[in-house]
Amino acid sequence: MISIFQKNKQHRGFSLIEVLIGMVIMSVALLSFFLINQTSSSQSMDAYYEFLAQTLGNETVEFCQGMGYAWALKYMDKPDIFPLNEWHGILDKPIFSKTSYFRECDSFERMVNMSKISGGGEGILVTIGVRVKSNNKVRAWMSRSQLQFATIVMEKPAR
Repeated sequence: MISIFQKNKQHRGFSLIEVLIGMVIMSVALLSFFLINQTSSSQSMDAYYEFLAQTLGNETVEFCQGMGYAWALKYMDKPDIFPLNEWHGILDKPIFSKTSYFRECDSFERMVNMSKISGGGEGILVTIGVRVKSNNKVRAWMSRSQLQFATIVMEKPAR
């Protein structure tokens, strides 16, 4: 008498070709997972550093707006907090104390320009450029090399 197990004995397990096909499918799946993971990591680092650069530019905009027209007018003649019309490191010439910045801020440079404008009132145009320092790891992550910001600090109208 032949048992059921002896009839199916030749069909137990996987053949070498089935194992190889399974390995190829698994390799393709793992490779695509790693590529997606790398792209996601790159995009998140780009977003982080661009946000940091935007924060540094907006900080200067808000500082100048907060100090007002009279301060900006005097500052154009005698800059003391940060230099005008030249690139300088964020932590070399910080607006606030160095401890109020992330360590990654040292990877960026800032240039502030101020110029008088008129027409509809007196004002000062403040333009800020923020860029990645040369030979820096952040340059590999960021898709943009420089960000530009501008604001106008207007004189208060007479009442």
